[in-house]
Amino acid sequence: MSDAHRLTGCRSCPQTGGRDAAPPAAQNYRLPAERGFGRDERGRVTLLFGSLSSAHDRLVKATLQGLGYHADHLPMPGRRDFQSGREYCNPGQCNPVYFVTGALIRYLERLRDEEGLSTDRIVSDYIFVTAGSCGPCRFGMYEAEHRVALRKAGFEGFRVITFDKKGGGDGHDPGRVGDGFEMNVRLYRALLNAMFMADVLNAISHQIRPYASDPDQVDAVIDACISECEDTLRRRSYAVAPGRVARWLRPLTPFRCEEDVAQLLAQARERDYVDALARCRRIIEQRLQVDRSTPKPLVKITGEFWAQTTEGDGNFNMFRFLEDEGAEVRIEPLAAWIDYMRHSLHALLKDRRLITCDAARARGGVWMLPWAGAWSRYLFQDGMLRLAGVLMRREYDRMRRALGETTPALSQQGVLQRLGHPFYHSRITGGEGYLEIAKNLHAYHHGQAHMTLSLKPFGCMPSTQSDGAQAAVLGRYPEMNFLPVETSGDGEVNAYSRVQMALTQAKDQCRREFRQALQDTRWTRETLADFVKRHPELRQPLHRIRGRRGIAGTAANLAFHAAALRDREGRGLAAAFTSMRRPGPR
Repeated sequence: MSDAHRLTGCRSCPQTGGRDAAPPAAQNYRLPAERGFGRDERGRVTLLFGSLSSAHDRLVKATLQGLGYHADHLPMPGRRDFQSGREYCNPGQCNPVYFVTGALIRYLERLRDEEGLSTDRIVSDYIFVTAGSCGPCRFGMYEAEHRVALRKAGFEGFRVITFDKKGGGDGHDPGRVGDGFEMNVRLYRALLNAMFMADVLNAISHQIRPYASDPDQVDAVIDACISECEDTLRRRSYAVAPGRVARWLRPLTPFRCEEDVAQLLAQARERDYVDALARCRRIIEQRLQVDRSTPKPLVKITGEFWAQTTEGDGNFNMFRFLEDEGAEVRIEPLAAWIDYMRHSLHALLKDRRLITCDAARARGGVWMLPWAGAWSRYLFQDGMLRLAGVLMRREYDRMRRALGETTPALSQQGVLQRLGHPFYHSRITGGEGYLEIAKNLHAYHHGQAHMTLSLKPFGCMPSTQSDGAQAAVLGRYPEMNFLPVETSGDGEVNAYSRVQMALTQAKDQCRREFRQALQDTRWTRETLADFVKRHPELRQPLHRIRGRRGIAGTAANLAFHAAALRDREGRGLAAAFTSMRRPGPR
C-alpha cells in the first residue's frame, strides 16, 4: 500500500482502518484439540495422578483399580522434581505446578530410560488426570503448563485431562474428556469414601506420633493400616442392583437412572469401609502405646489446599519438622474442602433464584404460577445440597467412630462462613476462600490450638489476600498466635526459623495451660504419670479423652480426664466400704 493511500485514510479501505471498512472476523480463543480417554482404552491405558498425601494417593489408586481402571500415582514430589519443573515450565508459576509437573516428567522419563518403553507407547498408554478450574488464580493455567512442559521434555501429544474442581467434566468442553470415564454416583461415592478414609488415617497418625513410645513404629503401623484399606477398596464390588425403593425414589431426585439412587441407598447400609477402619483400630491398639502426660503444643495447619496437604518438600516437610520440635500437628481433612465447595453452591443457587423468580414474577400475571415454579425448584435444589452435606458429615463421622472417635468432626460450614465473612467476603472465591480466616478464628474462639500455621505457595493470590485480611483479625485479637509461611523450592531454613519463634510462644502457652490443669485437678506431674501407669487404658492410642472447652493441649485434657476417673473410683470405693460396714438383716 502506497504512503499516499495510507495518509488519505480511505473510508472504505480495510487496509487503512476506515470507519466504513468491514470489521475483522472475530477469532475467539479455543483450547487445543485433545484426544479424549475412550472406553475401549480402559484395558490398557494407565491413569496417572498424585501429589496429595501418601494415604490419599494410595487409597484413590486402589479405588480406581477396584472400579476397573489401570491407575498409578506419582511419587511424592521432591526438590529434584521442583528443579525439573522449573526447567520445563514458564517462570512465575506457583510452586505446586513446578513440583507436580516435575514429578510427572521424571516419572515418564523413568518409564522411557529404565523400563525401556518408547515415547510413542508412553504417549499412547498413559494419561495424566488432574483438577482444573477457571478461578481467579494461576490454578486455571496448570493444564496449559503441564502440556507446555511435556512438549519441551519430548512427550509431544501426551494427554492431560482435567476435571473441574466444582464438579463435572473438563470445565470447558465435556467432550474432550472422552467416554472412558463413567461419570456417575458410583465413581463419586467410591472416591469420596477413599478420601475420607485417608483423612481419618492421617489425622490419627499425627495425633499418635508425638506421644508414641516408639515414633518410628507409628509409620509402620499406619502403613499396615493403609494396606488393609487398600485391599478392601481393591477387592470390593462397586456395582449395586437397583431395587423397588430406588425406582420409586428416582422421580423425586435429580438423578437420571435408578442405579445412582441405589448407590446412595447402599452407602447408608454398607459397612465395608467402616469394617476396614475397625480392623485398623485393632492393629493400632495391639502394636502401639502412648504417653500423653507430657505437654506438647498443638499446631493447627491451614492455608492453600495443596501446600497444607502434601507431605514432602512442597511444604518443607513441615509436619515432621513440627513433630521433631516437640509439637502435635492437627491437619485439615480433605473432606472440609469438599464440604466448602458444596456449601459455596448455596450462594450461587440463591443468586439464580433471585434472577429467575423476578423474571417469572414479571411474566406471571395475576396467579404468578411461573414464580411459584421457580421458587419450588430453588427450594428443591437447595434442599438436595443440604441433604448432601448431612450425608457427607454422617459418613465422615462413621469412619471417625470406627477409629475410636478421637479425631475432630467436620466443622459446620455455615458457622465458618459467619466467622470469616466480616473479614473476608464469602462471595470472593478462589483457593480456600474465607476458610483460612474462618479456621483461624474457629480454633481461637474454641481453644482448639496453641498456634495456627498457614502454609501456602509463594505468591499464591487467594492466600495473599487472606493474609492481608488476617491483619485485621490480629488487630482485633492481638493475643492470637498466627503465622503465615510461603513455601517454594528453597528457603526452608528461613521458614524453620520463623516457625521456631512462633512455636516458642505456643510452648509457653501450653505449659501454663498444663500447670493450671494440674492445679485445678490436684495432680502433680509425678502423681499423674503414676496414675496413667496404673491404668493401661489411658496408654491406648485410641482411648478417647474428652476435651474441655478452651483447653487445647492433650496433656491438660488428660489431667481432667484422669481426675474424673480418679473421682469415680473414689466414689466406688467409698460406696463399697459403706456397704461393708452396714449391718446385715437380723
